[in-house]
Amino acid sequence: MAVTLKDIAEKVGVTESTVSRVLNGIPKASEKTQKKIFKVAAELGYNPNQIARSLVTKETKTIGLIISDLANTYFARVASGIEKIASKYGYSLVISTTGGQENAELKYINLLQEKRVDGLLFASGKMPVSCRKLLIKSEIPTVVVAREVAEELPSVHIDNVKESYRAVEYLIKAGHTKIAMISGSAVDKESGAYRIQGYKKALNDNNLEIKEDLIVEGNFKLASGIRAMNKLLQINKNITAVFAASDEMGVGAIKAIKKAGLKVPHDISVIGFDNNIISLASEPELTTISQPEEKLGQQAMEMLYKVIKEQPLTAHKIYLPCQLIKRNSVQSII
Repeated sequence: MAVTLKDIAEKVGVTESTVSRVLNGIPKASEKTQKKIFKVAAELGYNPNQIARSLVTKETKTIGLIISDLANTYFARVASGIEKIASKYGYSLVISTTGGQENAELKYINLLQEKRVDGLLFASGKMPVSCRKLLIKSEIPTVVVAREVAEELPSVHIDNVKESYRAVEYLIKAGHTKIAMISGSAVDKESGAYRIQGYKKALNDNNLEIKEDLIVEGNFKLASGIRAMNKLLQINKNITAVFAASDEMGVGAIKAIKKAGLKVPHDISVIGFDNNIISLASEPELTTISQPEEKLGQQAMEMLYKVIKEQPLTAHKIYLPCQLIKRNSVQSII
């Protein structure tokens, strides 16, 4: 005979509703009671029928996560934050990696809809119009993570313009006026474009000339940072500082500068963006803008839970602040 919630409740000495809440991840009982319920459930061999339960509750207790690349430490930390909060509310994650490809994103949105996930988190590059329209049509509760998006969908992200402005302003306050930029790729038009905006705004607000030839495009990877820095050194020998739109490109810039026989930061200062682990692997260690990746994931999942439960949101768009991490790759020349 199958073990029931009543069997567990009688052995633990609590109500069936308490057992149900605990086993469904709703932490309203004491930690001691929760542990006892899980222990008794395991001892009795309780095995809930998730399909039958979902037919009754209209919930599958699963969340779909569409993400670009879990091998990327940035997205891995975002996913870690999401998983932590999902687990708190009793949800399991169904993760789909897309490489930022529109066809893959559309495929997984349809697939997750068929699997009747309770909600969906989208963290896969810039959201194409096709994906946005499909999500809105599907009516799956959705939150966009770390990306700007049209107002129809709630989102959690950083202000790329503001934080890039902060990076460049730090260089300006250190006395630098000839500041180049290694930007992101055209594929990532969102964060890449916004970081260029921040760079230009900082120069403009400080009455410094914007020279388009001092903005060289990379693809956020280390090798592109090396190539871009080599190009910048050929274009203008008078550069005293570089803002790289990612830490990998910043480290690549440092390698190229040193290979050219110059010193960082004595000859050229470098500042990056993200605070990835690679920022600590360069010599000197890279000054950078630190993103709150795990908090982005946590906040997004908290927001999604409210959307699923039809609770009011305090804000439709949430911007989390970054932090300037000062290391040894920037030198004052004042």
